Amino acid sequence: MNKTDTEYIEPTTVVTNHARLNSIRAKRIYVYTVEITNADAPDEQLKDTQTRIELFAKAANQSSLVFDGREYAYTAHKLLNWSTVSVHSANAEFAHTAFHVALHLHRTYDTQALFKDQSPKETTGTDDLDQYSRGMEFALDSIIRSAGAYTETLDKQHGDDKATGFSVHWEHRASVRVLRSGVYVAINAHARPITNVKTVADLARAFFRGNPGPAGPAWTRFDANVRGLRVCVGSTYVVLNGLTTRAHRDLRINGSSIDEHYKSTDSLDSAWPCAVIAHTNTPVPLELCKLEPQLLPRISGWQRMKLMAQSVLSSTQRQHMLERAVQHVQKVCAETPGVSDFGITVSSELARVEARVLPRPRISLGSSTFAQLDPHASWTIDRQTLYKAAHIRKWAIAVFCSKQQCPESQLLAFSKQLIKTAHELGLSFDESKPQITYAQTNRVYDTLHTLRDAQFILCVVPSTSVSLYGEIKRVAYTQLGIHTQCVNIRNTKGSRTKLVEALLLKINTKLGGQTTNSFQPSEPTLYIAADVCHTTEIGVSVASFVWSIDSGQTFAGTVVQHPKRQEIIENMDVLVRHALRVHYKHTRVKPVQIVYLRDGVSDSQLGDVRRIELDGLMRGCKLVDSTYEPRVLLMIARKRHCTRFVQQSSDFENCVPGTVVTQMTNHNGFHMVAHHAIHGVSKPTYFLITHNTTQMSEADIHNMSYNLCFAYPIVTRAVTMPAPLYYAHRLSGKGRVQINAPFDMLPYFTVKKNAKAKRAAEEDVHLVPVHHNLADSMYFM
Repeated sequence: MNKTDTEYIEPTTVVTNHARLNSIRAKRIYVYTVEITNADAPDEQLKDTQTRIELFAKAANQSSLVFDGREYAYTAHKLLNWSTVSVHSANAEFAHTAFHVALHLHRTYDTQALFKDQSPKETTGTDDLDQYSRGMEFALDSIIRSAGAYTETLDKQHGDDKATGFSVHWEHRASVRVLRSGVYVAINAHARPITNVKTVADLARAFFRGNPGPAGPAWTRFDANVRGLRVCVGSTYVVLNGLTTRAHRDLRINGSSIDEHYKSTDSLDSAWPCAVIAHTNTPVPLELCKLEPQLLPRISGWQRMKLMAQSVLSSTQRQHMLERAVQHVQKVCAETPGVSDFGITVSSELARVEARVLPRPRISLGSSTFAQLDPHASWTIDRQTLYKAAHIRKWAIAVFCSKQQCPESQLLAFSKQLIKTAHELGLSFDESKPQITYAQTNRVYDTLHTLRDAQFILCVVPSTSVSLYGEIKRVAYTQLGIHTQCVNIRNTKGSRTKLVEALLLKINTKLGGQTTNSFQPSEPTLYIAADVCHTTEIGVSVASFVWSIDSGQTFAGTVVQHPKRQEIIENMDVLVRHALRVHYKHTRVKPVQIVYLRDGVSDSQLGDVRRIELDGLMRGCKLVDSTYEPRVLLMIARKRHCTRFVQQSSDFENCVPGTVVTQMTNHNGFHMVAHHAIHGVSKPTYFLITHNTTQMSEADIHNMSYNLCFAYPIVTRAVTMPAPLYYAHRLSGKGRVQINAPFDMLPYFTVKKNAKAKRAAEEDVHLVPVHHNLADSMYFM
């Protein structure tokens, strides 16, 4: 790194979505396990959460116990005379069943231990004190959450709510976090779609944006939207479990038609399917399923876009909402029965913490020029040459639709614009008029095989079909070894300069080019990154592993098949050995240090990553040379968290790109806002340093991470995470197509109902290596 890389710009102050938990009056928290069993079957635990809460409330009978609805109850005073209580539920499903409610003391926590020194500890996952703090954190979290979420709606909604079937409600949930700088209550804000129509029939009309038509394949898309909905049929509340496949008029209940059974005076559409009541599998007309405001289990693609549009808030709006949520938490702690016994006091203000802003790297382009960064950490490439441009001698276009849908003249105009923009960026095309081949969607292999002499094939597809896209990539990756770039037919119409530039950046990267050069490590370094994708199409988990083959700008990768839902990579030694050999083949230098970036690891898996993956990395080095011991940095990156930061100003603006916060963690790590948010509040990435034997200081690690955020070659801005993590994520997603069977013939697409047959068919599907023509390239971009 350059000498200036270890320096910061002037410090700043940011406002978090955390309020400090000042004190707890209760000296101890008593935790009891709750057993709610069927009186006739003592070994059978009741699982329904709402019924458990109802029965526990009856059994507790005004006591100061706080129940989390699942397994534990909490109190500030030890219970002296609790005995098993027999109660009945008002739920019609359990009306004739007696239940026993029993409590057993599980653990006692000393609350003052929370306010002792919270200095960062070595993250081993086995520290007893750390486990004790985490247990108390969980207990306090459950106590405050027991009062439920704080919900509010915006004064101004966008568009017609009835047209979507839901209104946007902002839900704020409080959670307790024990951090190195103290104990906090974090406010997690989420936009939720809450039903605002009267019946499931109205919800169907909103979903289909009109009359859905008779029962048929179109209704299968709505089936998932009603699963889990709680509705009122007559005077009874039930939960729905999907839709019938047959129409209302073709169904019978005990020999009677649907109309005769329900004797409804409402107008029922006999061509529609019925909803299915869970547990009893009884069909009920959609018009008779009355809805109360509740969270929609699932929404469609266009509804999701509406939700996003309606839930976009400025950082100022969001901050004022958080301040109101903190006031609600204070009220909960002071007035809620049971919770108030603990005497929890929370600050009325959101926490302010110190932060640092990192210097931006110098980004080299072609012809010895440098990119001019704007305040949003982005730059333009208009008429600026790429750092390393590919030379394209031969290319072709494969069109998987008819000439009526996509005329040849339209493709020629698009290819002309592609070549013109490529020339401005420094990319050279020897052919101005590529070979154009029209083909049917079931002739992917034959079509690509006839064009196999091309350096890359531009594939024009009629839709975003997963099966067609997967089959194109499967054939190209595993059988023919050809670089492909898919583009939707609608994107070939008209002049789309920005889209064409994005396509060219992808093509250039796949063919070995380089968009920019944002940094040079001070000593030979191997960058590796890994991620695991738990696929739905092939029924296995796909582990991706990428590594740098030069100074950190160009990467190669491979995928490994895992058992379903397995997150930890076990054959790390073999992967590292291969990566070191490929890296040495290109650089002729052994790396002095290895930077390992890992995505998708939870706190409970940290010990396994250190014990299995880090040890495997060390063994891989020994497989290359028994005396080879490079220095290693292992860093976990996470995006699934609820921590947010804004600038301390009157408008609470988003943090500038490069902002680093080290105080709001409970381990040796930091939060970094590397990017500029397009809308809403920037979401920082949390980096957890779990192992470091390198000579890099904390500032060096911050700068290295930030510089890598500028190295993602298919965009011209800083991204949220270091580029190697994005490569690993893309490869784990693309790796699911590297299989031994046609993608569109997978059980996921062909076996819909029989789960046993689906699992049996999935056993014959497995990953295969990428074609040797694509090895050591960034084909996955």
